[in-house]
Amino acid sequence: LTKASINFRDMYARCGVPPSEDLLRAIGAMPPARAAAARAVVEELEAEGRRNLELCAGVPELARWLGERGVRMALVTRNSALTVRHLRDALWAPAGLAPLDPALSREDDVGPPKPDPAALRAIATHWDVPLGDGIVMVGDSPKFDVTFGKAAGVATALVGTVRRADDLTAGDGGADFVVEDLTQLPALLERSYRTRVLTVPAPPLAKHEAPSPPADGIAAAAARGDVR
Repeated sequence: LTKASINFRDMYARCGVPPSEDLLRAIGAMPPARAAAARAVVEELEAEGRRNLELCAGVPELARWLGERGVRMALVTRNSALTVRHLRDALWAPAGLAPLDPALSREDDVGPPKPDPAALRAIATHWDVPLGDGIVMVGDSPKFDVTFGKAAGVATALVGTVRRADDLTAGDGGADFVVEDLTQLPALLERSYRTRVLTVPAPPLAKHEAPSPPADGIAAAAARGDVR
């Protein structure tokens, strides 16, 4: 949803974790003092990223396209709840976009972070729908997003070809859809799913003619209070 604003190469290096490993899992396995220092690095660089956070090209248009068709949207991120709130309050809501519900961060108690599929199971439960290809996981990382969706048994869409420093996956990870940017996704979804616009324009306002003045007899009766 947002342009890359976090220096993951620096984050991994300062935490002492090789990019081939899962950073959050590695921190969870560290001794307490080292884990606290690593979490402080993550928070520092994530806060720096929030200051430069921008929506990716095509995000508002895609969100409105989905909203017009009654398609629900959720968010799963390995970032903090603070970053999720910043995205909502600084970028998402001001653009007038339908809420991301639920919007899950690494701090939500739904299970391990992605690529573990626990969060997608929680979303399916929240929406009261079965896991399957009726849900599409959209992301920019084969390692974290495509693997995440496939582990849950849902359809996957990979966006872009530039990979983060912590994703050394070759190719597209077997994604069902691959697009350069989100502006291309609606056309692919139209070809693969039945969609229809649910928004119905309000009817135009009809101007009523002004009522005719009452006849003299009715007016006199009304003045005497003799109207039933």
